[in-house]
Amino acid sequence: MPLSLRTSVNAACPALNLLGDFVASAPPDLPDGVRRAVRNSIVDVFGCILGGARMPVAVASAKTMRSLGADHGSARVFGTAHGAPAHTAAMLNAVSGHALEFDDWEIPGNTHPSVVLFPSLLAVMEEGTPGMDLLMAYVAGFEVIARLGEALNFEHYDAGWHSTATLGSIGAAAAVARLHGLSPVQTAHALSIAISRASGLTCQFGADTKALQAGFAAENGVVSAALAAQGATGRLEALEHPRGFAALMAGVPPERIGAALEKLGNLLAVAEYGILIKPWPSCGYTHRVMCCALDLARMHPGAGAIHSIDLHLPDFHAAILPFHHPRDRHEALFSLPFVAAMGLAREGLTLDDLEQERWQDPDIARLIECTNIHPFRPSRPLLNYDPLEPDRMRVTLRGGGQLEAVCALPPGTPEFPVSDKAVVEKFRQNAGHGSDADLEELMAWPETHCARSLFERIGDLTCMAPAVRVA
Repeated sequence: MPLSLRTSVNAACPALNLLGDFVASAPPDLPDGVRRAVRNSIVDVFGCILGGARMPVAVASAKTMRSLGADHGSARVFGTAHGAPAHTAAMLNAVSGHALEFDDWEIPGNTHPSVVLFPSLLAVMEEGTPGMDLLMAYVAGFEVIARLGEALNFEHYDAGWHSTATLGSIGAAAAVARLHGLSPVQTAHALSIAISRASGLTCQFGADTKALQAGFAAENGVVSAALAAQGATGRLEALEHPRGFAALMAGVPPERIGAALEKLGNLLAVAEYGILIKPWPSCGYTHRVMCCALDLARMHPGAGAIHSIDLHLPDFHAAILPFHHPRDRHEALFSLPFVAAMGLAREGLTLDDLEQERWQDPDIARLIECTNIHPFRPSRPLLNYDPLEPDRMRVTLRGGGQLEAVCALPPGTPEFPVSDKAVVEKFRQNAGHGSDADLEELMAWPETHCARSLFERIGDLTCMAPAVRVA
């Protein structure tokens, strides 16, 4: 049901007050579609955390925190035998969850929401926290991320800010504030504090720091909400102030913020945009090209018959994928030619392919070499995905023929949702464990009376895949 809220941003009612009102007051009567989307995303990111815990960046982060004395606490650090303080556990689990580049994402904020929201909430959940409280807190945090994304993007992202780290910090603070039952005013102050902690750069893509930035965002959420709960304050006009977040980090006017926040209390952002669960472990901006490649893989006579590959995509997507010839796993995740080659030659991309460094295989390396990228300026640049301007792949064969495919929307959008069965199978592959009974219980986490115990028990049962080779 719609929630009656103040929705006009002005001097008497700053934007953070509006967000604080929503986060603290949003009712728990969620549509079934929203519950299903959040349920699946939590299961998906939990699998990414368990599978990513042995990645080098996750191992290094855990060792570093222990060396600094953060090796005792009640919050679980998955993949280790150690607990940690809540803010440290949130950071470490988020780093693990983002290390595989396999966690979900959303469109308006261009963030990976679950890998920030879930670790921050998991770290502060009490023993008796019911699943529905976790679900509502997630929805509140997602709403903040998505509506701020509507207001600030794509100026914010195009300027080079890693929105998972920036908007994610603010959304995580909102989620934790909701779970802790902070008042509307306390919540607004938590968001203001998070704004001053929010940072992360897209130029770090292709390095460990990308995953670390997700960890910093989860940590920021826990710390900001805790500070506000103890009475710490921030300027409540920090979002729309002439020297505030929107002006300095996006260059957009306050009117854009007001227009986005008018939606609060009506259609939830989860229902409007969905949460995109990844079928392949690579940047989401490669997935439309992968869909094109899979279509053409069923039509061409074999990778050896391909003379050249031409890829057409929006310029701001191409800018995030700078690695034409990947040298390592980090770069391969953001290499459009590599993903296209894997789709055409191997009909997909798996974690094992990355472990085996398939970009060095002769047939894949040849296809990478003969790939040409053609960025175009979109006619509606405020749309992350414009269905009228799809990604396009043209394959020219050695015999002179040409094949072409287009893809307007990637898998995971409301138009092309990922099935429950696919979510379960992906969890089983990422976590290396999952009896039918355990996974059935995990998929029912919103109905559990003690969500923390459930996730900890499933995490303890997990049989990790062999350790990732460290170069």
